[in-house]
Amino acid sequence: MDYLKILRENPDLADEFDSLFDFFLLDELSPRDDAEGRCTFSLPGRAFARDGSGGEYHLLEDGSIGYYSSEGEAGRLAESMDDLFSLLVNCICWHDCCDAKQYVDQKTLEEYGQRCRNGNLEDMDVDRWRRVSAALGIPTSGELAPVLERFRKAAQRQPLYQCVFHEDDGSLTESYGLMFE
Repeated sequence: MDYLKILRENPDLADEFDSLFDFFLLDELSPRDDAEGRCTFSLPGRAFARDGSGGEYHLLEDGSIGYYSSEGEAGRLAESMDDLFSLLVNCICWHDCCDAKQYVDQKTLEEYGQRCRNGNLEDMDVDRWRRVSAALGIPTSGELAPVLERFRKAAQRQPLYQCVFHEDDGSLTESYGLMFE
């Protein structure tokens, strides 16, 4: 499904999506924020959305989705828009699901995902969440482990999506990955 088109054609839905998932859709594919030429990315891509903290979502040349945060994290989030939107809607705040130690087996991963989602649902209008997910045709009643496993595989797939920041003193700082230990 073309989620970007659906959101662009329905500004009210796009506003609701942004307020629920911190995902501000850009009007069109745009150059990535490269910090005035100081960031070098490992793969070509274009920005299509931002979050409230200055992070950007990038459509990479192979159709996968990258993310670069203002805190120096970079990585591949999903292999496709479908996977990205499933992650955003089902996990609500994908940043909460980056603990690599929880990705040991399906049972542990499912419990972890449910804890993360339930914690986020406590601070959210659940009816609005269901309404937005239904409007996009994204089911929220399935297991979370498969969604999170696709996220893990995308984040770890080679070549990794990374950013190198060129410091004032000429040194280079590599981005942190999305999954942490």
